[in-house]
Amino acid sequence: MRKFHWISAIAVLILVATALPVQAATFPASTETTDKQVGSLTPTVVSRLEKAVQELIGSKTAFQFDDVTDMGKTWIVEGELEDGTATLQTEYNKEKNRVDSTTIRYKIGSLGKAMNAPLKEKVLNSAKAFDSKRPLQFEAFWRVKSPYQSNKPSNYWVFWGTGEKASSLYVDVDQGNSITINADYALKQVDPVILNRAVNTFKRVSGQRITVQHASRYKDEKNGRSYWSFEDASEASEVKIGAVTGKVLAVSTSGMDWSDDADFKKSFANPKYTAAEALKLVKPKAQLLFNINLSSYKVKVQGNQYTFFRQQKGTDSIVAKVNKKGSFYEFSLHSSDGKML
Repeated sequence: MRKFHWISAIAVLILVATALPVQAATFPASTETTDKQVGSLTPTVVSRLEKAVQELIGSKTAFQFDDVTDMGKTWIVEGELEDGTATLQTEYNKEKNRVDSTTIRYKIGSLGKAMNAPLKEKVLNSAKAFDSKRPLQFEAFWRVKSPYQSNKPSNYWVFWGTGEKASSLYVDVDQGNSITINADYALKQVDPVILNRAVNTFKRVSGQRITVQHASRYKDEKNGRSYWSFEDASEASEVKIGAVTGKVLAVSTSGMDWSDDADFKKSFANPKYTAAEALKLVKPKAQLLFNINLSSYKVKVQGNQYTFFRQQKGTDSIVAKVNKKGSFYEFSLHSSDGKML
C-alpha cells in the first residue's frame, strides 16, 4: 500500500475507488461539478445525512454542514465538528435516495475524545506490537461507514501512518473491532535473508530475475495471518512470505494473458492439462516453493485453477493457476479448510 497524502475532498473520492475500502461516488465523465447551499437540499435529505453523521460521532457531539457539491448522480456534502477536532464528508445517492458513505476525518490529537478508552488501548497496543523495532505512529484517523459497498471492511476506523514507512491500521467495527495492519518498508529495512528468498521465489516461477521494488508487511489479528509482501515496480508480481515462519505462502507473476471475461471462458472451457499432466508440471515447483511432495496428491480443475490436495485431515493444499499459453504463473498454499495461509 503506497503512501496516502491529504488532498481535496473530491480527489479523495476518486482515490478511494482503488486505494481504500470506501464506497466511491459515481462520477459521469462529462458532468461538471456545481456548488450548492445546504439549504437547497430537502429536509428529508438533510435529516438522513445528519442521522448518518450522528451514528458515527454520537448524538451529543455538535456538527454542521458547510458545502454541497452536485456531482450529477450524487451530492457530496462536507462539514465539520464544531469543536474543531474533525471534518466530515458524506455522499448522498440521488437515484437511490440514500447515504452511500460517511467519513469523519479526525486530527490525531483528538483520539482520546473520539474513541472509547478500551478500544483506544487496543489500537495503541496493536500498533506497538506490530514491529517491536519500529512501532507504528499515526498522523490522522478516520471513522468511516459505507454500508452498500461489497468489499470489507465497510464500517470501520482507519489510522494513517507517518514518515517514510506508510502504514494503515483498520478496526472492523462489524467484526468485533478486529484489527488488520499494513505497513510499507524500505528494502534496506527488510531482513536480507527474507528479501533474497523473495527474489529466488520469483525466479523459480518465471525463470527470470524479477527486481523487487516494494516491500510491505501485513497482519490480521483475528485469524493470525501475518506475512511479508514483495512486489515488482509495476506491482504485477508478488511473493508472500510468512512473517513468523519465514516460509513462502504464495507467489504470482504477470502471466495473465486473456483480454476479458469472454476470452477467459473460451480459453478455459476445457482443461489445459489432465490431472496427470498437471501433477507432472507442478510437482517440482511445489517441492521448490513449499517443500511439499505431490506424489500422493489428487487434482481438482476449475477453469484455469488447479487444486492439489490430499483428503487426509490437516493436510495443506496447493492452488496453481495457468494462463492461455499453458504456463503456471501463480501458486498459493492453503490450509485444509481451503483458506490461504
